[in-house]
Amino acid sequence: MNKNRFIALCIWFYLALCASKERQQEGMKLLPDGNGSNCWDEINRPQLALINAINNPKYRFICAALSRRLGKTYISNIIAQLVILIPGCHVLIMAPNYSLSAISFELQRKFVRFFDLEVERDNNKDRVLELANGSSVRAGSISQVDSCVGRSYNLIVFDESALSKAGEEAFNIALRPTLDRPGSKAVFISTPRGKKNWFTRFYNRGFSSEFPQWASIHADYLENPRMSEDDVAEARKSMSKAEFDQEYCASFNTYEGQIFEGFDQSCIQAEMPPLSECEVIAGLDPGYRDPTAFVVIAYHFPSDTFYAIDDYLTVAKATKEHADVINEMIEKYNISNIFIDSAAAQFAADLAYIYDISTAKSKKQVLEGIAYLQTIVETKKLIVLDRCTHVLDTMDQYQWDNRETLTAERPVHNEFCHIADALRYAIYSYCK
Repeated sequence: MNKNRFIALCIWFYLALCASKERQQEGMKLLPDGNGSNCWDEINRPQLALINAINNPKYRFICAALSRRLGKTYISNIIAQLVILIPGCHVLIMAPNYSLSAISFELQRKFVRFFDLEVERDNNKDRVLELANGSSVRAGSISQVDSCVGRSYNLIVFDESALSKAGEEAFNIALRPTLDRPGSKAVFISTPRGKKNWFTRFYNRGFSSEFPQWASIHADYLENPRMSEDDVAEARKSMSKAEFDQEYCASFNTYEGQIFEGFDQSCIQAEMPPLSECEVIAGLDPGYRDPTAFVVIAYHFPSDTFYAIDDYLTVAKATKEHADVINEMIEKYNISNIFIDSAAAQFAADLAYIYDISTAKSKKQVLEGIAYLQTIVETKKLIVLDRCTHVLDTMDQYQWDNRETLTAERPVHNEFCHIADALRYAIYSYCK
């Protein structure tokens, strides 16, 4: 490797560690960024925080929730490049899918060319770079994590972590066992996508005494010295509040496509009004391959407010097991009416004739029902008891399907839609 370029790299790293708020003298070109231009000395505080966390031997796992354009992917790739300069070190950079993994792999190839590193193998198909010093960097995708488990790693970087729902399982089962080298570390970087997902759980570990090896970093657009006030003002006007909070503020409270974005902490309570002041109803969304969801709702007459007071969500159970749970809740809460998916005629018949559980067909209008629930949520007329974990997860993660190929608006079909359907069956059918 060219000696002068190695010295330049060391200077860059020194600047990253020791840079003050004052900008360094202009004209010192450092590394090419992902667009093929040159990266000048614009090291920001979140990047410094990430470098400091990596350098601190106390921390093995670093979770950074950063807004857009703070250079989180770039700085993580710089750190990865520094690691593979050490002979015999191996780095894995994970992305949610194969297409996104190309971003980091191309960055690594640019860095290698820029510093004239001796390369033994450059496989673009498998996205593997092996250097003459015995080090390597691999770019993988969470959707194909099994192809990345053949060796131990010194560093694993999870880019855009919150975009993949399978990231936690991929890390815990496949990748964490590969971090068996002394001083090995993992970095998780992303903009948040709500409060009820694995990236948020990992981020919260940085503030818990139960996880002393974890560190967490958070930063919004105010930490970007290149961000202009005019551009931010324009973004506020042209984006929804959820989009702005997600992309510019790195907010965990709301995200793009969230259906019940008006739901907040004020809508969660530990106690409910006396049942004597309520009429209790329920919504039932039977599942066969999908989970079966059941939500108990108490409508409080004096305050004109709905309370979600109990929930049930399970998969691969016999009808009798569902019926036993439903009967227990009927007796416990004196449920007056159960609104069931009108398409589940056989399930409703089995409940009626075998288990003596009567149900009423729900109103199936999906978009109208969702709009009605959104109004109730926005006006704080839906309260969820803190024990209703499935409902709380749904309030946070139920979202619109934003695929461009769709011709009509519809929610994403995932693990959160079943409780949402049961909730809609109960409240919308009851009110209409």
